[in-house]
Amino acid sequence: MERPNSTTGHVHEGLDCKDGGPIAAVVLAAGKGQRMGGRPKCLLQMHGEPLIRKQLHALFQAGITQIVVVLGHYADRIRPCLDDFAVTVVAQLDEEHSQPQSIRLGLAALPEQVRGILVCPSDLPLLTAEDYADAIAAFDQRPRAYSFVGPEVGGVPGHPVIFDRTVRADVLSGKGSFGCGNWRKDNPEAVLHWTTTNDRYITDVDSEKDRLALIERTGRPLSWPADLEL
Repeated sequence: MERPNSTTGHVHEGLDCKDGGPIAAVVLAAGKGQRMGGRPKCLLQMHGEPLIRKQLHALFQAGITQIVVVLGHYADRIRPCLDDFAVTVVAQLDEEHSQPQSIRLGLAALPEQVRGILVCPSDLPLLTAEDYADAIAAFDQRPRAYSFVGPEVGGVPGHPVIFDRTVRADVLSGKGSFGCGNWRKDNPEAVLHWTTTNDRYITDVDSEKDRLALIERTGRPLSWPADLEL
């Protein structure tokens, strides 16, 4: 399946289509950032704006208004960045967090009547509203045999992924493993690998090496706030 056609400034229309209900999003921001020296990646700044705020602006511009942000480590440091957004904020209480736990916590906080859920890591600095809208379009145009859609660039799986209510129900009931690509591997018959050449879906920042490489490749500033500089 090819990347849907889009135009500059495109915002996905018809979020309440034939399946009923809107698209919602779970933004994952609970990580420890160990490879970043114990710093929250979502607070990296591009042009002075924290990545998590940049991401939320893009989601809202794409027409997604039901958003849950999952915090954990550094929750007190991240939360003030969310104060002026109409989002639901939940936090993991356990000292040791896992991605599957974050996803389940986020899904449980969403309303029942959503037709699809985007799961969005907070370390993809280049994603735009158009990219989110295209992911939604790929989901809405999928053959109905598929419940889960994920971008794939040059054979590399990317993010965000988007899935339907049946996957959500499975995850919340504890069926199988979810997170870090496990659901894709465990349920290949239900997964649509949406082929695209848009490498923003696979451009993440897991380490200082990634941060410096992105600056060199794109020329975009990506820096730490002063109090998180090492």
